[in-house]
Amino acid sequence: MNFARVMAIVAITVFVWMFAAPSASAHASLIASDPADGTLLLSQPQSLTLKFTEPVRPLIVRLIHPGGHTDVLPNIGERGDAIVIALPTGLEQGTHILSWRAVSSDGHPIGGGLVFSIGVESAVAALPKGQIDPIVRIGLWGSRFILLLSLIFGVGSGAFSIFIVGDGPPSFGRANRRLLLSGALAAPALIGFQGLDALGLPVSALPGADVWLAGLFATSFGRATLLAATAIVLAYAAGHTGRWIGVALILLALLTLGLAIAGAGHAATAPPQVLTRPALFLHAVTAALWLGALPPLAGLFASRSSRALPVLQRFSVAIPVVVGFLILSGLSLAMVQLHAFSALWTTNYGLVLLAKLTLVATLLALAAFNRYRLTTPVLTGHDTAAMLRLRRNILLEVVIGSLIIAILGLWRFTPPPRVLALAPALQEIRVSKDGVDAFLSINPSVTGPVVIEMRDLMVDGKPLEPLSVSIDLDKPSYGIGPFTRQAQKFDGRRYRAQGFVLPLDGFWVVRATVLVSDFRSVTLTDIFDVAKPASDVPAADR
Repeated sequence: MNFARVMAIVAITVFVWMFAAPSASAHASLIASDPADGTLLLSQPQSLTLKFTEPVRPLIVRLIHPGGHTDVLPNIGERGDAIVIALPTGLEQGTHILSWRAVSSDGHPIGGGLVFSIGVESAVAALPKGQIDPIVRIGLWGSRFILLLSLIFGVGSGAFSIFIVGDGPPSFGRANRRLLLSGALAAPALIGFQGLDALGLPVSALPGADVWLAGLFATSFGRATLLAATAIVLAYAAGHTGRWIGVALILLALLTLGLAIAGAGHAATAPPQVLTRPALFLHAVTAALWLGALPPLAGLFASRSSRALPVLQRFSVAIPVVVGFLILSGLSLAMVQLHAFSALWTTNYGLVLLAKLTLVATLLALAAFNRYRLTTPVLTGHDTAAMLRLRRNILLEVVIGSLIIAILGLWRFTPPPRVLALAPALQEIRVSKDGVDAFLSINPSVTGPVVIEMRDLMVDGKPLEPLSVSIDLDKPSYGIGPFTRQAQKFDGRRYRAQGFVLPLDGFWVVRATVLVSDFRSVTLTDIFDVAKPASDVPAADR
């Protein structure tokens, strides 16, 4: 089977899978809760409701009581884009902290918390940040790196041995078999670390059955890891069978590899799905076909095999097509994820991409030098110096390719600018109390200087010209505020309060005190969900 047929089968499978795959959005955000963060309740509520920008799957919810002890709440219901958490009866008076973790449609765990008080407020520790054990993060990165290394180089080397070397039964070599075995061992380790990450648990909790169940089923990364392990097993089996069975198995391995990479993560759920899913699939498969070919090609020259020159000839003809697909698919994904060119140097995601692009450019330059300056003299069979230099350059390409795969693991902890840009610059809510109704907005809805506006103020359904409007912002769960500013009238029926500087993201309570008359004052209360600016989101942000 020639290389053109292989690429045709891959392309057909991409589009069949694309139309069969369900659509998905990406990276849910909490937009409201009932009760709101920082609320003082006269009596215990039966349940709490968290509302998100899209449907999520709850993972674990913990309730920290005023006395400091913690309960895991088992009764969690899903209602579309909201989750409803049943509270135990008989909660003591004082301030409680609810800490939750859920998974969004792109497979990434998200977490947060809120504070509510029953009867009276009491002193509490700072709201849990949901920070993950550093060992868990290292384990996530390390096991994923080994798995990807095995996928790209192991499966790709198998494809090279079958489709480019092509004579006789497949023979993968001892190094490639060991690499595939390493990937098979890394897969269960990755599932365990994914479970810890999903539940927000330390590495000491690894033996727990709930950790492994979460690693397998709580997020789309579990399914992707199983697909990756399947691709490795198929590639390993292809090296221990006859030629035509080996062809079928390595084709299945390549297709499964593409499905594994395109089945989870930010890029897999980025709109438009008609572009991103096929692009990610092709990017993964072509990366394996290129990088995976390098170790066995270098091995042929090291062993001075008589097959080295004809194999090099076939490889040099086929590889420009592969690299062309790789570059086009990579550029399309980068444009979707970056959202703006400036994000390359203003976001952590962009900095990781910049590092990757630098290495890719170096790799392409080295490959072009090999292809257009060294391949021709090597194919004459008489230029020993060029042959030695070509082999050294191929080994250097392997090193650079491995560094690129290592860098890719950092994206597991770094939301792309596309996701960060989904947060609206202006956030508006409608509030009402005692016949008084108005719209309140915060602009921008990120930490730092903000402006609060009120519009369309009504009393009993009629427009109101108040004597004054005062705006308060505070974050009672952290003991910050209230910050108070007088709102000034502008542009007809609008009132604007300036001079607020918000130091923390999360829920902020807004109170608009409207002086209706000398004898009547009404305070409208709600919450704003404030985010971090894109440039301030750390690499470990979930």
